[in-house]
Amino acid sequence: MIEAYSKASGFYRSYDHPDPTYSGDLMHLDLNTVVPCVSGPKRPHDRVSVSNMKEDFNTCLSAPVGFKGFGLTPETLPDHSEFTLDGKKYSLTHGSVVIAAITSCTNTSNPDVMLAAGLLAKNAVERGLTV
Repeated sequence: MIEAYSKASGFYRSYDHPDPTYSGDLMHLDLNTVVPCVSGPKRPHDRVSVSNMKEDFNTCLSAPVGFKGFGLTPETLPDHSEFTLDGKKYSLTHGSVVIAAITSCTNTSNPDVMLAAGLLAKNAVERGLTV
């Protein structure tokens, strides 16, 4: 099935056929322009560079509800939630980082990423990260 599809779409290669001819157009990527990014804060396909993350998140908190907006009023920005876990008190505020689980189908369907996530969690615990 894969061979038939590859042949029909022009992607099939075998060593007894000549190499494909390409148009000669080249794409260039300046690696100095590549920056670390995260997704969100609401939609996983929104790209935010790490250097702009804090400013973008704070802007989104009070932006109108909708695309990247949470619609919080100035009075609610300092809100927090307190809770106790294993006898220790914690407080979560807007922007608190909480690692709960790996749930993305992209991550869970890729064994390499799952192993990397497991090693990251193991190393974080070894370096003192706690609940």
